[in-house]
Amino acid sequence: MEILGVEKLTNEKWLNLFAAQYRHDGKTGRWVFASRKPDPQANKNSCDAVLIVPLLHTPEQPPRLVVIKEFRVPVGDYIYSFPAGLLEQGENIEETVRREVLEETGLELVRIKRISTPLYSTSGMTDETVAMAFIDVRAGPGLAQSLEGSEDIEVLLLDFAQMCRLCDATDARFDAKAWAALYLYQQLGRFE
Repeated sequence: MEILGVEKLTNEKWLNLFAAQYRHDGKTGRWVFASRKPDPQANKNSCDAVLIVPLLHTPEQPPRLVVIKEFRVPVGDYIYSFPAGLLEQGENIEETVRREVLEETGLELVRIKRISTPLYSTSGMTDETVAMAFIDVRAGPGLAQSLEGSEDIEVLLLDFAQMCRLCDATDARFDAKAWAALYLYQQLGRFE
């Protein structure tokens, strides 16, 4: 498989369409995909976004998983997910995790337990990469959500039993990565 060239089809702020011409087994084809990068052929190892899996630790209470219920325009409905966001210019993954969890949940980062390498969300449709961060958070005085005008986010603090019920809900809509994390915790039988 060989990429012969890539043409930009749209000119939007956050996401654009590109058409790649490719050759495979002596035949050429065209593949349209979305990218957040100005030039998808350059800087292929960069990370575009983070998905944050936070556990809230409060003294004398069991840990609670922080899940968000957010309206997503492309779906036209509310989706259960985790806090997430795009890396800003010059920002590293850890800085984005700290900023996004505070903005979307009003909770403060205490500890980063693990950050994945950049993962591809839907590689047949986009080259977007997302690093998953498993973190511990806490509530604090003066901390509050700081949502952008386009964001509609409800924060849910779920104990283990509540998380299991949500994972098993057949009428709920989920982000695929979020559901996978819920199912993993359910199968482990605990958050940690």
